[in-house]
Amino acid sequence: MFRLGWQVFRTRSGDALDAARVRRAVWISAIVAVVALAGLVVLQVAFGWAGHTTVRPVVVIALIGTAVGLVLFACFPIASAPDPAATINGRQVRPDERLAARDSVQQYFGRREPTVTSADREAVLTDVPLVQRALVRRIARFGPVWLGMALLATAALLFGGHHGFAFVWMFAYVVSVPGMVVQLGRAERARLAALAVPPFPDGGAPSADRRRRDPLGSKIRLPGE
Repeated sequence: MFRLGWQVFRTRSGDALDAARVRRAVWISAIVAVVALAGLVVLQVAFGWAGHTTVRPVVVIALIGTAVGLVLFACFPIASAPDPAATINGRQVRPDERLAARDSVQQYFGRREPTVTSADREAVLTDVPLVQRALVRRIARFGPVWLGMALLATAALLFGGHHGFAFVWMFAYVVSVPGMVVQLGRAERARLAALAVPPFPDGGAPSADRRRRDPLGSKIRLPGE
């Protein structure tokens, strides 16, 4: 599922993310990271704030400079403009919401191979692209900031911190990023399963609100009824 989700992320990134915004965010973040690295090196040479050994100051400065660039990248808006077609039953759906899929569709995002029914086929094909776009945007936004904070926690631990709680806490967030990639793969698996299901006849899928009602009065049917 992770491999399939990563393929979906690479494919859907062009639709969910604005390429021009991403390039601008990368360039600005890289420049700021280089400036931060240069400033930290100057302070290290002048005051030796990261220690006087050979390896630790280099590692700490590199971690902090990289973390600054990653966190700054997450601060830039990189999402593409909302798609006017992003609607469910005529209602505009926020493209950044994870719960863009209906409950009848989310049941197919579990660990097991889904068996999509003909009644849910169109709902799955409609909602899965919305879910995938939302997940792609979340990975692109939260992945860098969580990784940057984890690098800062690592630098603080190497700098002389005596408590590793912040280190473990931030990496717990980083681990959630592969989980979102797996969710992308499961959503794509549900979409492929829906494509393999024949569509409902022209009469359409049965209404979910349809209920069985016993006829009032006598249960005896006359000929022709």
